[in-house]
Amino acid sequence: MKRETALVLALAAGVATLATIGWLGYRLLQPAQLPGAIPPGLIAASKLPPEQGQATAEAIMALTLPDLAGKPQAMAQWRGKVLVVNYWASWCAPCVEEMPAFSRLQEKYAARGVQFVGIGIDDAEKMQAFVRRTPVAYPLLVGDAAGSQTPALQVRGLPTTIVIDRDGRLEGSRLGRLDEATLEPILLRLAGD
Repeated sequence: MKRETALVLALAAGVATLATIGWLGYRLLQPAQLPGAIPPGLIAASKLPPEQGQATAEAIMALTLPDLAGKPQAMAQWRGKVLVVNYWASWCAPCVEEMPAFSRLQEKYAARGVQFVGIGIDDAEKMQAFVRRTPVAYPLLVGDAAGSQTPALQVRGLPTTIVIDRDGRLEGSRLGRLDEATLEPILLRLAGD
């Protein structure tokens, strides 16, 4: 009898643990939800205090990270462009799903001053293997979880996309998958004619 009770308790604990992990995974992959019925798409920078948005943009522009060849790349080299920074990882399914759209948008709007940059929170070797299978039309830099947690730059999950305008101001950010139909009108507006 004691053996059966212990088995039932162990099974119940295992089911509860799996349910908790599943719920946490679901919440992580869902778009950020803020009070006030924010529509799907980018969370507007105007929802953030201006000083916080500016601190985030400045923290990104201050980064220098290695590319896939190990060469340091300063984010400041893209100052004056519409900058779309995407934090991703090769093991993150929503990250991988949005990358082909980002590549199409990079190719379409590069001549209009739009620059995508992917910052992988991943091993360089895994990122290189990913790019061999799935070419990307924009630079990929190797980041780390600790570097993405500076006080001004809090990457709370993957994917996270941050859009900075030509003047270096935060236009918006998004935790979760970002689709082409949502991002393209923003790029059109910021790129201008």
